[in-house]
Amino acid sequence: MKFKLEGTALERLDFASLMLALFLGTAALPHILIRYYTVPSPASARKSTLVAIGSIGLFYVLTLFMGLGAMTNGVLNPADSNMAAPLLAKSFGLLLFAVISAIAFATVLGTVSGLIVAASGAVAHDFADRFLNLQLPEKSKITLGKASALGIGAIGIALGILFKGMNVSFLVGLAFAVAASANLPAIVMILFWKRTTAWGVIASIAMGMVASLALILLSPDLYKLYGLDPLKAPVALSNPGIVSIPLGFLTLVVVSLLTKRGERHEHN
Repeated sequence: MKFKLEGTALERLDFASLMLALFLGTAALPHILIRYYTVPSPASARKSTLVAIGSIGLFYVLTLFMGLGAMTNGVLNPADSNMAAPLLAKSFGLLLFAVISAIAFATVLGTVSGLIVAASGAVAHDFADRFLNLQLPEKSKITLGKASALGIGAIGIALGILFKGMNVSFLVGLAFAVAASANLPAIVMILFWKRTTAWGVIASIAMGMVASLALILLSPDLYKLYGLDPLKAPVALSNPGIVSIPLGFLTLVVVSLLTKRGERHEHN
């Protein structure tokens, strides 16, 4: 039995870009990276990360079966809906629907809280203390972390309102693309390439983030949100991963090679 992906060459390239972002972005999401702060040793960090990624991978496989079940039971149109789990549960009765809806809501809250904790910790600890070298006392760090959490939460709420009419799966793909473009090159190259330098890491993160966000903002789907003709969008792809992820790796390699050997990253 052969599998054939329908659509034009551009649509297939866009689909491949989405799959690349989903595959590579998992290991670079903030609520996966935060596990490195909560373990006592490098071995525990590797084990914790593998367990997390394995659990997420299992969940991805299960979503295929849930979507297929919802589609074959006639409760879901895959072209315009991504509520497979609640709708499939509703077809079996209101009690199961209520339980699944509660679990889905709790999962959303757990993911959001993990992202906010990771972001606020990065601002208070990594940016203010390590990068800016402000040497703040612990109480001030906690206050800065709380303020960062409120600010990041407010930005998230505003963006949620702004993008309320867009497909959730599309937005998830964009988040994974940004994570894979900005974080993954640094993570992989620090572990496996001894020539990686601090400036190379900084440059790759900046390039990956700027490139992915720029490609997203100039994509056809965002042009629809602006009320403009999507055919006039400067970027033909809706998913930027296939361009921005290699660009992040390339930037890290080039900048690291141009950086002085004395600034080389020290490996354990």
